[in-house]
Amino acid sequence: MSDTLVESSAESTFLDLHKKYFEQERPALAELQEAALNRFVLLGFPHSKHEMYTFVNTKGLAGTPFSLSDVSGEVSEDFVASHIYPGCERQCLVFVDGAFNSALSRLEGVNASLVPLSEAMSDQVLKDYLSETTENENDVFASLSTAFCGEGLLCKIGDNTQVSGTVQVLFVSTGRKSGPVMHAPRLIWQLGTLSEIKVVEKYVGTEGGYFINSVQDWLLAEGAGVGYTKVQADPFDSWHFSKTRIQLHRNARFYSTNASSGTLLARHHYDVRLKEEGSELRLNGVSVLDGKEQVHNFIRVHHEAPQCVSHQHFKNIVNGQARSSFDGTVIVNQGAQLTSSDQLINNLMLSNDGHADNKPNLMIFADDVKCTHGATIGQIDENQWFYLQTRGLSAKTAKELLTRSFAKSIIQTIEFPEVVKELNDTLLKKLEARNV
Repeated sequence: MSDTLVESSAESTFLDLHKKYFEQERPALAELQEAALNRFVLLGFPHSKHEMYTFVNTKGLAGTPFSLSDVSGEVSEDFVASHIYPGCERQCLVFVDGAFNSALSRLEGVNASLVPLSEAMSDQVLKDYLSETTENENDVFASLSTAFCGEGLLCKIGDNTQVSGTVQVLFVSTGRKSGPVMHAPRLIWQLGTLSEIKVVEKYVGTEGGYFINSVQDWLLAEGAGVGYTKVQADPFDSWHFSKTRIQLHRNARFYSTNASSGTLLARHHYDVRLKEEGSELRLNGVSVLDGKEQVHNFIRVHHEAPQCVSHQHFKNIVNGQARSSFDGTVIVNQGAQLTSSDQLINNLMLSNDGHADNKPNLMIFADDVKCTHGATIGQIDENQWFYLQTRGLSAKTAKELLTRSFAKSIIQTIEFPEVVKELNDTLLKKLEARNV
C-alpha cells in the first residue's frame, strides 16, 4: 500500500471517530477542538516524506482502528498507589484515560489553583494563546490531540510561590480488551513571577494496546523555575506521542530530563521559545531500548531574545532491532545576540541490528553567539571492556558496567532518588534479559 493511500485512510478513520465523539456529547471545548480538527485535515496524516517524520514510520499507527475510551476512571487505587513515588502521596495529580481524576489526586500544602480548561478559557489571555497555538500548529498529532482532548486542566501557581517537595503527575491508560483506544490528555502549567516547582511525570498502563497522545504547555513568567522529569514506562504494545510547549520569559529556567524505556512507537516533541533575556533551558534525555522498541525525539528551540542559554544532551542505548532518532534544531533570531547553545547526542549500539538516526541542526541569524552541536554512534569500547576483564570482571559484568556508566551522566541529573533507582533497575533488567 502506498504512503498516499495509508495517509488518506488514516485521515478518514480519525475524522469518522471525531464525528462519533461529537455525537456522544458536545464537548466543553468544542470550538477549540473543531479548529484543531480543521488544522489536522490541512496538515494531513504524516508519512516518511514529511520532514517532521523522516525517521518515524507511522504506517502501523495509521492502520489501527482506534476507538474512544468508555472506561475513564476505572482503575484501582492500589494500582495508582503502586506508581506514586514515595514522598508524592500528598502531592499528585492523576489522569486516567486522558481525563483528570480528582478523586485519586491530592495537592496538599501546595499554593496552586486547579482549574478545568473550559473554565480557564474565560481568561482572554489564555484563550488567545490556545487559539493561536491551535491555528498555527505544525504537528499533525498535536492537532489530533487537541481535537479529541476531554476536559483539560490548568495548574496555576501564583507569584513568589516556591512549592516544597515534588509534585507527581501520573498518566494511567487502561487500554481495552475489545480493541485499541486513544487517549488525549491536556495539561497547562502557568507559573507566576519568581515561582518555583519540581515535577515528576510518569506514564503507565494497566494493559497495552492504547494510543496516548498528550499535549502539555509550560508558561513561565519572569524569574520562574521548573525542574521537570518525565518517565515514559508504557507497555511495549502501545503508542506514545507527546508534545511539550515551553515559553520562558526574563530569567526563567526550565530544567528537564526525559527517561524512556521505549514502546511500539514513542515520539517526544519539544517546542521551546526563549522569549526574553536571561532565560535558560536544559533538555536531557536517556532511552533504553531493546527488541523492536522505538523512541524518537523531535526538538525545536527558538532563541528569540539576547543573552539566553540552551543545552541539549540525549543518550540512547540501542539493543536488538530497536530504533532511536534525534531531530533537533536550534534557531537563533537576528536580535538574539550573546546566545549560548549546545546539542550533543550519543548512541551506544549493543547489537548489529539496531538503528540510530541523528540530525542536529543550527540556524543562526545573529553574529555574536556561541553555538555547537554534535552526534556520536558507537559500540562498547573494546579497550575498556578488556581492561575491566583483566581486573577480574566477567565479560558480561564488564559490559553491563560500561553500559550503565554510559547512561549515568544523564540519569544522575535527576534530583529525585526514587526515579534514579527505578531507571537503574530498568536498565539492569533489560541488560540481564538480553544477556549482554
